[in-house]
Amino acid sequence: MARDARTSRVDLYAAIRRDAKAGLSNRALQRKHRVGYRTVAAALASAWPQQPRRPPKRGSRLDPYRP
Repeated sequence: MARDARTSRVDLYAAIRRDAKAGLSNRALQRKHRVGYRTVAAALASAWPQQPRRPPKRGSRLDPYRP
């Protein structure tokens, strides 16, 4: 199952876990699903993808002058 725009990350993680259980190596999983080693490691560590981290809110340049 090659990854395309319609495949959700949850489905991708499930497919990676299923293929890993069938005995494919990490490198074979990377090639089959067209993902990197970090994605394979994350899929094998947890069934649910992590939410993207939001960058910390940056202060204003005027903050030093506000009371």
